[in-house]
Amino acid sequence: MTDATKPKSGSPVPPTQPTSEVAVPARPLTSPARILRPYLRGGEAAELIGVSIRTLEKYRCTGGGPPFLKVGSRVLYLREDVEAWLQRHRCRNTSDDNYAAALREMPSRRNRP
Repeated sequence: MTDATKPKSGSPVPPTQPTSEVAVPARPLTSPARILRPYLRGGEAAELIGVSIRTLEKYRCTGGGPPFLKVGSRVLYLREDVEAWLQRHRCRNTSDDNYAAALREMPSRRNRP
């Protein structure tokens, strides 16, 4: 090897593939560190509940959703509150008393026949 082709010590190792061909893994929507926090942002709470962010926003306006905190311009949800809200809506079947109570708690749709 000549000095021109010899890698310098401390220099980064050249990639095995050109950078244009390297696949970048998709970033997970929620990182494990965020999952363990006591407070959730709107998108994280919506993901945990299984609804869209917009639906969660509607729940904040019309009622029926989990309790939330308003801190400046941010909306936060206490993880315990979201999990308790989910448990209150747990039903075994459509004849369950919790099923009827959950339906009554949810806001009615505006143009429902």
